[in-house]
Amino acid sequence: MLSIIRQNIMESAARYFSEHGYAATSIQEIADDCGIAKGSLYKFFQSKEDLFIAFHEAQQEALYTRVESIRADAALSLREVFILETECHFEFFLNNKFIMHDIKQLDASKGPIAPYFLQLRANLLKYSKEGLIRLLGEQFRPNIWDLVIMYNGIVREFIFLLLYENKPLNIKEIAVYIVDRVEEMAACIVQKKTQPLLSNTMMNHYMQCEKAGKSILIKEYRTSLLANLLSTTKELSITNFRKEELSDAITMLQEELAKESHKSVLVHALLDFVGKEHELKPIVRQLERYVCVKQA
Repeated sequence: MLSIIRQNIMESAARYFSEHGYAATSIQEIADDCGIAKGSLYKFFQSKEDLFIAFHEAQQEALYTRVESIRADAALSLREVFILETECHFEFFLNNKFIMHDIKQLDASKGPIAPYFLQLRANLLKYSKEGLIRLLGEQFRPNIWDLVIMYNGIVREFIFLLLYENKPLNIKEIAVYIVDRVEEMAACIVQKKTQPLLSNTMMNHYMQCEKAGKSILIKEYRTSLLANLLSTTKELSITNFRKEELSDAITMLQEELAKESHKSVLVHALLDFVGKEHELKPIVRQLERYVCVKQA
């Protein structure tokens, strides 16, 4: 009986959120629609936020269950699997249009729903990463996060065209087109021996924060990038003397940036010195964005 009532609440919430949006929907309206007292509804969900999150999580779970079933189909090639996965993501957002409207309208940086949005993004990135590695192979793991972000960016823009511009596009054709472009980008990375912009160290830290529902602090970005500089330096094919020079400079950077008020001239001089090493330049460029930014 209790499970039936809970399911009725979820179905009512889906209808109201879809028709009126999250902000304009009240717990009282959902309770009235289910024919129960508001106090009875609170036995299942402590707040509207909890109900909102529970419904979204149920929708996500259904999506990822379908993705896993596609991956388990031995009759499909790896390329066919990833095309179908991409189609699933499009169908999910098209069938639940209000989810995109909620994400677009709600301020994800404030309130009790903020951690949910961070976790939602982490889950989407996680599944994209797994799917791309399956499609492209382990040799792309060093560059995988660059490909994940590019893939998700393309998917997101097509979703917005379908949802908000009502463009007459075919989902199957879009999915094939996107996978074609991803494979071309991956081939270009191999041909040009492109160094990754997004390191595994930095993105793993980012994902841990997202899954925990925490925004990442500027200070944590700096720390992650500096650690990446040190670990990358140790793997460079250069003389030990040069490695020591670079390691000393990075250590000085760490010490200076740890100060309450660091010397900008010294920091930039050290960054220029370290950035002269070709393999370290992409990390230095990322770090430059954060050395003079204060945490809000």
